[in-house]
Amino acid sequence: MNSSMRKLALLAAVSLVGLLTLGAATASAHGGGPGGCKGGGGVSASALVTQAAKQLNVTRAKLKEAIVAAAEARIDEEVASGDVDSDDAADLKDRASDDLGYAIKISRTKTVAANLGITVAALNDGFRAARKALYTAKIDKALANGDITASEAADLKDELDDADLPGYKAFGFSFDLGYGGGGENHQRGYHG
Repeated sequence: MNSSMRKLALLAAVSLVGLLTLGAATASAHGGGPGGCKGGGGVSASALVTQAAKQLNVTRAKLKEAIVAAAEARIDEEVASGDVDSDDAADLKDRASDDLGYAIKISRTKTVAANLGITVAALNDGFRAARKALYTAKIDKALANGDITASEAADLKDELDDADLPGYKAFGFSFDLGYGGGGENHQRGYHG
């Protein structure tokens, strides 16, 4: 592959980085495993939470606790509304505690922010900054490994500066507890 083709491919890859991260979080919530899914250039939920905690100036444990508590509150809401069987709630809460990607997916942004005593905007800004820091580190690693040139790294960082990275949540929100046979008592679509 010639240099211009390689550069074009790398620029396209960075442009899709945010989208791939969203895919990784979705895959994690659909059985990608504890701690999140890696793949397609995305970052694990665990790495994202660790970096976001730094950006938000809180401990990782405090941020994880806020996310899991928000996820558990959401599960309780769904039980109270009759959309989730109370017998399933304990298993779902265990999953939220063990799988940050899943906990992020089912939690409400406003609840996580309230649990931390910050605004939704501050939470989103912290997660955007965390994503950018993680992607910058990936670019730096590729440069250090000789996978890209300094010029390509600079171009990728410029693309990253122009990217509209997601905050705490990615795009809309689809509530799917990922439990049971997928019947209407286990899946409910929420967008927003």
